[in-house]
Amino acid sequence: MGKRLENLENRRKKRKKGVLIALSIFVLFFGAIFIYFQSGLKIFTPESEEITKKTDEMDTSDRENPSPNNPIKPIPEEEVSVTGPKELTIIAVGDILLDRQVGAMIKEHGIDEPFLDVADILSSADITVANLECPLSTRGTKADKEYTFRGDPESALGLKNAGIDILSLANNHSLDFGTEALKDTISTLSEQGIRFSGAGINSSEAFLPATMEIDEKKISFLAFSYIIPNGFFPSSTQAGIAYARAPFELVTQGIKGAKENSDFVIASFHWGIEYEDYPIRSQIELAHLAIDAGADLVVAHHPHVIQGIEIYKNRLIAYSLGDFVFDHYSRKTGEAFILECKINEKKTLEAKAIPVYLTSNGKPQLVVDDEATTILERLKKISKNFGTDMTIEKNEAIIEI
Repeated sequence: MGKRLENLENRRKKRKKGVLIALSIFVLFFGAIFIYFQSGLKIFTPESEEITKKTDEMDTSDRENPSPNNPIKPIPEEEVSVTGPKELTIIAVGDILLDRQVGAMIKEHGIDEPFLDVADILSSADITVANLECPLSTRGTKADKEYTFRGDPESALGLKNAGIDILSLANNHSLDFGTEALKDTISTLSEQGIRFSGAGINSSEAFLPATMEIDEKKISFLAFSYIIPNGFFPSSTQAGIAYARAPFELVTQGIKGAKENSDFVIASFHWGIEYEDYPIRSQIELAHLAIDAGADLVVAHHPHVIQGIEIYKNRLIAYSLGDFVFDHYSRKTGEAFILECKINEKKTLEAKAIPVYLTSNGKPQLVVDDEATTILERLKKISKNFGTDMTIEKNEAIIEI
């Protein structure tokens, strides 16, 4: 009997122990579920809502003023909103000769003399471009041609002081004293920080664009010449200038390539018939092709006189800016203008022509009143052929876009 009672007591103890274990597991299980839901769900009581509000305010404060130990992940570039298209102010002028009477003026009065009256304007733009109509060197052999020019290398500092950023070397005088003088020109301009395009010691270098970056805006400048003297065509082993001849594939391909890597592309051409007021058909065709390929602005020179301005697909073409620093012998060749444009990535926004008249020894001077009106009225008249309207006021011509 005692043994039986002992067995019953042992079984009772085992059942009690099993119940306690089961109860403990039950409590732990439902406790875990309760904690999970408490952390994953919000219970919207007045107290919890106030706590949530304070927490959100703290999160906002942390995002606006992150601590060094809790940096905020930057927003991907593609998600950053753009406030508007980038804008660029460009000034363009025509041919610059630093030989003959201009060279004599520099020798007598110094390297800054040719630009004294216009340097402030040239320096005011984001970028200023021109055409350098001579090599800068003391070396080389004179080419077998009627007119040959060569300027003093020290004149390059005068170009820099005047605010000129980029020069076209694509013209019919860059190799007047051969490869040696061209190499000197390239070296001298590089030393002064003046960029250039349109000539090189081989064909690859001749067609390279000049590039600049201003306020995160990348600009490419390409220069080409339709006027090609004997011996000026480049090859893989021979120096020369970037040429623009039909079917113009080298021009359009160069512009397209530059456009893929730039915000803005400026195309410069040396072309046309000397002393004629109007461009010929090939100039118009090439200017349109350049813009179709991606150029945002087309500027040109060579005729020694000004030609008309056209607005094509909301972009400006200046068919000839005339001479800018150049000795001359007639009223017409002394008339020129400074072109100032504001452009964005989609169109020309604003443009104006500031008239200058060159002294007989080639120094550009700002003109006003009747002298200004004479030049601007002629520019207005020859631009009418392209449907371009201008308003002349305060000694400037405002070009209607």
